[in-house]
Amino acid sequence: MSLAVRFQGIEKQFGPVRVLHGVSFQLAPGRIYGLLGENGAGMMKILAGYERATAGELYIDERARDFASSRDAEQAGIVLIHQELNLADHLSIVQNMFLGHELKKGLFLDEPAMRDAARARLTDVGLHKHPDTRVRDLIVAEKQLVEIAKAMLREARLLVMDEPTAALTPAETQRLFGLMARLKDAGTTIVYISHKLGEVERVTDEVIVMRDGRFVARAPTGELTRQQMANLMVGREVSDMFPAKPALADDAPVTLRVEQASVPGRAHDVSFSVREGEVFGFAGLVGAGRTELFEALVGLRPLSAGDASS
Repeated sequence: MSLAVRFQGIEKQFGPVRVLHGVSFQLAPGRIYGLLGENGAGMMKILAGYERATAGELYIDERARDFASSRDAEQAGIVLIHQELNLADHLSIVQNMFLGHELKKGLFLDEPAMRDAARARLTDVGLHKHPDTRVRDLIVAEKQLVEIAKAMLREARLLVMDEPTAALTPAETQRLFGLMARLKDAGTTIVYISHKLGEVERVTDEVIVMRDGRFVARAPTGELTRQQMANLMVGREVSDMFPAKPALADDAPVTLRVEQASVPGRAHDVSFSVREGEVFGFAGLVGAGRTELFEALVGLRPLSAGDASS
C-alpha cells in the first residue's frame, strides 16, 4: 500500500540552535526523491522517529503523526537506512536483521523461517553470504548491504537511504539501483540522500534541495543539470567558490616520492610522486588501504617494503 507524506512548517532546535526553519514539502507515493543539501538527513530523522520536531506538523496520508520512536515509524511503514552502520558485530547476519522483530513459533524463535527470509533478502541485494555469518567477519560494503536487506524485511512503504553507496563497488551500486526500481514499481516511496549528483541524476524522479535548514527548491530531476543542483545547494555559482586552479609549472620540483611501498595486508607496491604546489588526490573505496598507506608514510605503522623520500 502506498504512502503520502506532508511536512508543514517543521522546525527543530537543539537548545538555542535552530537547525530547521519552517520546512514544508510533500512526498507523493511511488516516486524516488533526491534530497540534497544541509539538514535533509535531519528532516528524515524526524520522519523516521529518531528525532521529534520542535514545531510544525508531520502528516502521513493526511493524518497528523508524531512518532515517539523509530519503532513507531516502522509500524507506519517508514524505514531509515543510516549512513552510519547500526549493526551488532558479535551477532550473525540473520540475528541483526531480525533484532527486535524476531519471528516465533509458539514459545520459541522460528529460526528456520528467519534464516529463509534473511537469505531471500540477501539475495535481493546481491550479498551471497550465509545468514549465520558473524557481522564482524564482513567488510564495510557487505555490512552496508546487510543494512539494506534488513530494511527490506520491514516491508517499508517509504524508505529513506542516507548515502547508501558510500562503501559499495560499482557492481553493488548497480544492483542497488535495480532494487530501487523494483521497489518503486511496487509503490514504495524512496528518499535518496546523496552528494553524488551523478547518482541523483540517474535514479531519482524529483530533486528537493535544502540549504541552511530551509527548503530552497524542488523540480523534476530531468529539468536540472548537476551544475544547477550544486548551485542551489550552496546558494551561488560553484565556480565563484572554487575558481580555476592555475596550471602547475612544468619544472616544479618533486617534494615527495614514494616507490613500491607496501603495508602488510593493506597496500602493495604503490608508487607515486607529488610536486611542489600540487594538490594531489588519493582515492579508493573504504578498505582499499588508502588510510593505512599514509599512516605508514608518516610513521604510524611500518612499511614492509618500498621507500618514501622528500
